[in-house]
Amino acid sequence: MVKISDLKVGQALKSEFDSLTRDLLKQYAKASGDTNPIHVNDAVAEAAGLKGVIAHGLFSFGFITKLFEDFLEHGKYGKIIEFEVEMRGMVRVGDKLVTEATIEKIAGKRVFFNVKQTSFTNVDIKDKNSTIVKQFEAGERGYISEKDIARGLIKTKEVEEGTLTYRERVATPGTAIIELYD
Repeated sequence: MVKISDLKVGQALKSEFDSLTRDLLKQYAKASGDTNPIHVNDAVAEAAGLKGVIAHGLFSFGFITKLFEDFLEHGKYGKIIEFEVEMRGMVRVGDKLVTEATIEKIAGKRVFFNVKQTSFTNVDIKDKNSTIVKQFEAGERGYISEKDIARGLIKTKEVEEGTLTYRERVATPGTAIIELYD
């Protein structure tokens, strides 16, 4: 049960999704009716100046609404009043999406959130001699740009196989307001 009295400023909701595949984008295109080929056909996406297919903006946005719908148990404890988001970064096949909503303010029965959806794009894994032991699509297709490097979006972390290089960027920042029934 979700109650205003149980919520605090600074509290966060979070979800992760890491199963973004070409097949899933094709299914989404069919279900949504958005059959723009930049979402399902690499050759067309490349001809449009992209380095491969990109996820539909509303596909990614769906994970933001899902976070709140799950929290509210699909209308059982409240309703979504408003979303305001800015789709800034492309989401690609293989990305992990992390959606976070942090309570900024509580006023009456309304809860105001800052929303941030971050995409994590794996590039490669290198061993201790800097030899690539595994390369992901982002590395193969050159998804990482000089701009990403200049902005400090490229990061590394140690994993079992060696050092993972990945890009971490906010794809969709925004705000949301929900209203609880209790």
